[in-house]
Amino acid sequence: MFFIALGVQDKDKHIGSYNNVVCPSCGRLARYDIYKSYRYLHIFFIPTFTWNIKYLVKTSCCGSYYELDPEVGKKFEKNPNTEIKNENLRQINIHSTNKYYPHCKTNVPTEFNYCPYCGNKL
Repeated sequence: MFFIALGVQDKDKHIGSYNNVVCPSCGRLARYDIYKSYRYLHIFFIPTFTWNIKYLVKTSCCGSYYELDPEVGKKFEKNPNTEIKNENLRQINIHSTNKYYPHCKTNVPTEFNYCPYCGNKL
């Protein structure tokens, strides 16, 4: 009798950070956390084939998500000093339960009509 352990699995791998950038969403100084997301086939728990490779960027300020150009993502994976420009990013619409309020420089739940810190109308 012959037994083969096959499987398909998704993986998100943090590949680095890119510091001192202005967030395209909220305009604050931020850091990009870059992740490589992919699906792979494993045989006896050894990854053998990967597909559906995407590079994702999460901003440290407001938590916005972007998809990074695959070519730039590959370059960044090999050299973390690779420059990431705004034109290399495509925003991904992931629903956030917070919105940024610039007067108090904080995130406020979207259902609030008034800022809980200063009382101003949002």
